[in-house]
Amino acid sequence: MSERFDDQRDAFLRALQRLRDVLAQNENEFIRDAIIQRFEFTFEMAWRSLFRLLIDRGERVGENASATLTAAHAALLIDDAERWHRVRIARNKTSHTYDEALAIEVSAMIRADAMPAFEALADRLGTL
Repeated sequence: MSERFDDQRDAFLRALQRLRDVLAQNENEFIRDAIIQRFEFTFEMAWRSLFRLLIDRGERVGENASATLTAAHAALLIDDAERWHRVRIARNKTSHTYDEALAIEVSAMIRADAMPAFEALADRLGTL
């Protein structure tokens, strides 16, 4: 793999660790905001890591999260395309608007969907 992939993977793994750290805290409105912000960054680093890996493998991929996740699923780099789709949609919701009910919903989704997806990706990328 390329140095660019290694750098991107390392950024993803650091972001994931920061997300793990904040998820270990007792949730209140301030911690929830931190969870969402770290989730957004972790998602960005995740799909960019997949993009870089696919490019290094010679794949032609559109440089956006949706196209990258579709290609990553086809290449068997991620297992649950529907889960990643839910994660991507939640990420898009949080970056365009804010309300307390949405924040609570997204925080729960991060724990239920995003973290298992991120952890599986970290395991997959760690074997490369």
